[in-house]
Amino acid sequence: MDDLQLIFIGSFAIIILITFSILFVVYYKQKQAEQKIAMQELEAAMQRQLLESSLEVQEVERRRIAKDLHDEVGAMLSVTKMSFNQLLRKINNSEELTTHGEQTKEFLEESISQVRRISRELVPSTLEDFGLISALDEFIQKIHIASGVLFIFNHEGIEDAQRFDKKVELTVYRIAQELVNNALKHAEAQEINLRLLAETEKLSFIFTDNGKGFNLEAIKKDHKAGLGLRNIESRLSVVNGTSNIESVIGEGTKVKIEIPL
Repeated sequence: MDDLQLIFIGSFAIIILITFSILFVVYYKQKQAEQKIAMQELEAAMQRQLLESSLEVQEVERRRIAKDLHDEVGAMLSVTKMSFNQLLRKINNSEELTTHGEQTKEFLEESISQVRRISRELVPSTLEDFGLISALDEFIQKIHIASGVLFIFNHEGIEDAQRFDKKVELTVYRIAQELVNNALKHAEAQEINLRLLAETEKLSFIFTDNGKGFNLEAIKKDHKAGLGLRNIESRLSVVNGTSNIESVIGEGTKVKIEIPL
């Protein structure tokens, strides 16, 4: 074997070695990338699970508080009212005491009504029993009576009694509560439009108001002011939902929520 052949064989061997080295490095990098993606997906899944558990704990706590309000505080107020009625019958010979007693009785009745209202709001029994449409309709009717704000509620492709996954229904309901409360408290809206649209693979919820609007970027940077938006994003992450928020100062706000079915 002459020197030229040795050089050729040596060069060929070096080329093969370099090629295998490059392939190994590429393979190693690819595996690293796959492992990184897998770890990120696992971490995201764990975060969603923790968040879902946290929201479930919140709902359980809401139920406990609602039950305590209804069973304990509500019952005690009712007993107090009955006792007070007996007292009123015994002091009816005094006009001043009777007038004062009737006023106190009205306060008691109002307290009982408020306890019942708070209990119902903590646990939306209408949502559990009759579904999203009925629950939203009941919610906005109460807000309309209390505030005078005009509500327009439309639902397309959804029957009144149609049901969705419980997590989806609760997510939309809680987000609607958050948006409506923000519109009344901060935006001073006088008209609020809610729209539900069910398609083959997703449920869309569109909220618009004619309030003052806000600077979205500034709100996101403000830890306290942006809490409501973060709550919405947290709830959506549990059901793999997305949101798009548009707000113009002086012109109002539009929020579109999409949740896969």
